[in-house]
Amino acid sequence: MKKILLIGICFVFLVACSSNNENIGKSINNENEKTHIENDMPAITGEIVKIENGRFLVESTTEKLPDGRPDAIWFSTNDIESLRVGQLVSVWTNEINESYPAQANADKIEIKE
Repeated sequence: MKKILLIGICFVFLVACSSNNENIGKSINNENEKTHIENDMPAITGEIVKIENGRFLVESTTEKLPDGRPDAIWFSTNDIESLRVGQLVSVWTNEINESYPAQANADKIEIKE
């Protein structure tokens, strides 16, 4: 009986410890607030709605957030001169700072005609 009780206590302890480790990992990710994405698909496809201070804001023409706002990302780039408000673009990046709108460095910009 003591063995069964000891095994049961050890099992409960192990389950509790593994649950805490999952929560710790989630809180660390939330503190960093960065998401790594794959580079074969654009981070966003949409319309440039604002350009200022070496960055441009793209709002998705198809993706909406649960609260109804369009998905939007501010991108920093050195190639700002070739961009205009109203252009449709696809933009690739490796890392996004999650906020609203999100923020990232543009790795590749494709202007849609």
